Amino acid sequence: MNYLVLIKKDIEEYIQRMIDKMDQRGQISVEYILLAAIVLFIVIAFGWVVANESELNSVASAVKMGAENGTTYASIINPQMQPVRVTGVDINGEDDVTIEVRFSSSVESINETILKSINNSLAGSGYNAISFSESKLYLETNRHDYTITLVY
Repeated sequence: MNYLVLIKKDIEEYIQRMIDKMDQRGQISVEYILLAAIVLFIVIAFGWVVANESELNSVASAVKMGAENGTTYASIINPQMQPVRVTGVDINGEDDVTIEVRFSSSVESINETILKSINNSLAGSGYNAISFSESKLYLETNRHDYTITLVY
């Protein structure tokens, strides 16, 4: 047991001597500050990119889900209507983002139903659309301005 106490004291003394030597040269504080600054820069840069992409994905997902819900609702209300599928969601632009929702056939007769459904889906995801008209919906967030269009 005495050997363990002696070994522990020797290790503590060695570490203290190393710290004292490094402190005398001013290396310990500069190295830690430099390392912390590099790590902080990487974390902030990575966080900004992830937050930006997360918003784009969240809005696109809500738009697609809303369009699918809108076409489903319209086909349930009108049994004579042919089924319409959402075939794609295209995202274009950097600050002013255009999201185009593509359908398998014409949806001119149910534009308003689909836009209301997209608006409800966006509201459910925490986004409030500014306005919508004919076949476009406008959404503004802190990062981007979105124009959502229906393409058939």
